[in-house]
Amino acid sequence: MNIGHVIKILRIQRKMTQEQIALEADMATSNVSRIEKGLRQPSQKVLLKLAKALDTKPSVLYAASEQPINDISDFLRQEENEENEGSIDHLLLNPDTHNVLKLFSELTPNNKSLFIEQLKALHRWQTKLDADGISKNNKSNNSA
Repeated sequence: MNIGHVIKILRIQRKMTQEQIALEADMATSNVSRIEKGLRQPSQKVLLKLAKALDTKPSVLYAASEQPINDISDFLRQEENEENEGSIDHLLLNPDTHNVLKLFSELTPNNKSLFIEQLKALHRWQTKLDADGISKNNKSNNSA
């Protein structure tokens, strides 16, 4: 099976144009076209760029190219579903939480440790304030 055919199917599933893929992969649209038509085989470097542009892994493209031609679309949809189930994004995180996780992932190991310690300190402080607030509310309710 031609890996270009798989790339074309996935591109269409993603509702993307060859121009969009080329732009994302930093390559000429004509190269994307030739790869999809099977006139050119992508190098490892190009395949990595195309996979990233299609939001998948090269291993998925290779595995899909080994499927019978009529099963490729279903195989790619199944892979996408399995990948989404394994990601944290499907947990319906609010935008702030998503942003914190993204920023945290970009920190150095030392800064990650520092951030965690500061977050723990902030949590302890908030918990103490909440406990004091509950105590004060209980006293004011009891005296009324």
